Amino acid sequence: MIEIIADLHIHTIASGHGADTIRTVCEFACKKNLKAIAITDHGPGFPGGAGITYFMSLQRLANNIIFPLKIITGIEDDIKNRKGDLTISDDILKGLEIVMTGCHPFTWIAKQSKRVRTDAVVNAITNGRIKVFTHPVGTYIDIELKPVLDAVISAGAALELNTSKIDKTDVIMDLLEKCGTNNIPIVVNSDAHTADEVGSFDEARRLLDETGFPEHLVVNRSKESIKSFFDIVWK
Repeated sequence: MIEIIADLHIHTIASGHGADTIRTVCEFACKKNLKAIAITDHGPGFPGGAGITYFMSLQRLANNIIFPLKIITGIEDDIKNRKGDLTISDDILKGLEIVMTGCHPFTWIAKQSKRVRTDAVVNAITNGRIKVFTHPVGTYIDIELKPVLDAVISAGAALELNTSKIDKTDVIMDLLEKCGTNNIPIVVNSDAHTADEVGSFDEARRLLDETGFPEHLVVNRSKESIKSFFDIVWK
């Protein structure tokens, strides 16, 4: 089976509805022998999400929480208009190592038509603001997948295999087939909102094995592939 060495989509109490601190998340990640985690809390576009000063301070927090793993700074921000702009300004986003977005309830994108949502996601990907589009299938806030796949290919971005949606087997299998056929990278993530959910990859690994998904397309399979894909420093 494909090894997954890092969980790159984790929420903490800073998201407003996460249960645990960064330190507690690290403790559980170490118990699961993960080599890295990414703290990717919601931004201010999501009700209760973290504010600007949190993301400005996140690198300092990561540097001062010492565990035998890499703490990667990130955000799962929300799109605020059809142009694909995010709720956090570009100058702050540039200080984070991983920038992702997804379609969430109670946000601007949830109130739009399927066509407008799709345009907004495509624009967020093609304008280079995000590197990963989270939970692209398996939610009730749906989008047109084909234009998003095309945008991901063009921009060199990735889609997420979100283990919190893994029970939607048919749509997940279809996503994996499309990604494998079109040489689209995926990132296998837990989308953890509690520390005990971190690194919950067993079912995802089984599906990857069952479908014969190409190992080289799994971004978080190794330290080198993560460093290369996200262009981050990891000694």
